[in-house]
Amino acid sequence: MLHREETGGGEPVVLVHGAWADGRHWTRLANELDGFRVITYDRRGHGRSGGRVEGIAKDVEDLVGLIEWLGTPAHVVGGSFGGSVALRLAAQRPELLHSLSVHEPALSGLLGNAPARPEGVPSPEEFADSSLGEGAWERLTEDERDGFRDNGGAWRDEMSDAEAFSIDTDALAAFDRPALVTIGGASPDFWQRIADALTGALPNATVDTVPAAGHLPHLTHAREYARLVRDFASAAAAPR
Repeated sequence: MLHREETGGGEPVVLVHGAWADGRHWTRLANELDGFRVITYDRRGHGRSGGRVEGIAKDVEDLVGLIEWLGTPAHVVGGSFGGSVALRLAAQRPELLHSLSVHEPALSGLLGNAPARPEGVPSPEEFADSSLGEGAWERLTEDERDGFRDNGGAWRDEMSDAEAFSIDTDALAAFDRPALVTIGGASPDFWQRIADALTGALPNATVDTVPAAGHLPHLTHAREYARLVRDFASAAAAPR
């Protein structure tokens, strides 16, 4: 059973977290998405959800089940590994989405490489500081720290799934609904190259930047990132 939470009202927005993370890392962003019914959840094998990591195909299957439980298509937002899950959903079941928004999806395979299987697992503090900047651990809430503490093993398992880091770009042509690919203004340029590959494959995609942010804007620049996500989803909202 997947742990899920929701806030607000309106058209549903489903937030799909990345690796070494869970739904607790979306709290800052969810609090900024006024006018939407925001659903967060812990992917299989993460945080407060049961089971174990079973590969990205199972993540997509779980996301299908969640949206079907909602009973209506959703605006789907994914970050990093969660962006890869969301893109596969868009390719396979486009009718389940009103719109798609992904931030720096973990698709290094599109550039001809994939991460090596990790030798070990860094400490949660080391991972947070390497992802968010030195001293980041001290700026996190206790819930956000728990989100890092609880997911090192899941990160190791996901980094071992080579299939997860690429995608059939031809299949993305099936998704002709609005798509937004965002990158951080402070991120390395390979994220821009991944974004370019995706927007070349998605029929109705645009690229935007979260100024001064990096790979995890929902933790460092939640208000600025939420403005992009909210404005995009509002423009793409289903006609009444």
